[in-house]
Amino acid sequence: MANTAITLVDKGGVYVPSVSSVPIVKGDTVTFSTSDGTHVVLFFSPDASSIMSPAPGKAFSLAAGQKATFTFTASEPGAHSAFFGPHAGAAPSSFPSAVSEILTLETGAARASVVIGAIASTGDTTKPGS
Repeated sequence: MANTAITLVDKGGVYVPSVSSVPIVKGDTVTFSTSDGTHVVLFFSPDASSIMSPAPGKAFSLAAGQKATFTFTASEPGAHSAFFGPHAGAAPSSFPSAVSEILTLETGAARASVVIGAIASTGDTTKPGS
């Protein structure tokens, strides 16, 4: 059985995974850790959580300096995804609904930050139409 090691890198409060996805194969494992040993919370979609052992629940707290390993208990297609945040209050309001046999490791918050940063850095203080 294969193990995929996933390192989460803190990019200004947004945790970016070292891989973007992992194939879901019954018996394979995924191991999460952070690059700098900080605390992080893992948020798995309901479909992903239902095929992982131990079951991570809605929010899995990964203690500073620790690793967490989960085993896939099934290879069933579903809307499998995970997000990462600095605290339990950073949970996503929803998860993607695309069905596949892949666990997608989301970085949506990173994309939003880049777009917001690009808008803020234009220096254009004029109002449209002025």
